[in-house]
Amino acid sequence: MLSTKPILALSALLAFAPVALAQGASVSPKQTAVVEQLLAGYAAKAKEDLLKSGRKVNPAQALTFSAETGREFYLKRRTWEEHDRTCSGCHTEDPAREGKHVDTKKAIKPLAPKANAERFTDAKKVEKNFAEHCVDLYQRDCTASEKGHFITYLMSAK
Repeated sequence: MLSTKPILALSALLAFAPVALAQGASVSPKQTAVVEQLLAGYAAKAKEDLLKSGRKVNPAQALTFSAETGREFYLKRRTWEEHDRTCSGCHTEDPAREGKHVDTKKAIKPLAPKANAERFTDAKKVEKNFAEHCVDLYQRDCTASEKGHFITYLMSAK
């Protein structure tokens, strides 16, 4: 039986290709490699989640991440308890600009890789940040699909 992992990885890379091509030279090869690795993993996990859910959805949809969906996720306001938070609340509506922590007022470097050469150079750090921030904003872990859309949006930010 053929493994679907290489096919999924290739599909994720193809889904990412238009974003990578739009980047120009300002995103480093290391950033591109880490993002491709992350998106391939998120695409595989998103497809697995869709298949497990039993929903009648085309599994190929899980392999294409949308910058627009990622932007909506980035700007979406979440309210729980006394908190009214968004990703953009600390990182600004333009992820290529420097942000400021909403509570501590500490400066935060831009999220967009074009504006910050340190972003997306370490997959473990990306996962650690997702784990911390998703719980802060959602009170749960983000889905693979949400992560894929989010990263695709940040890669498209100018």
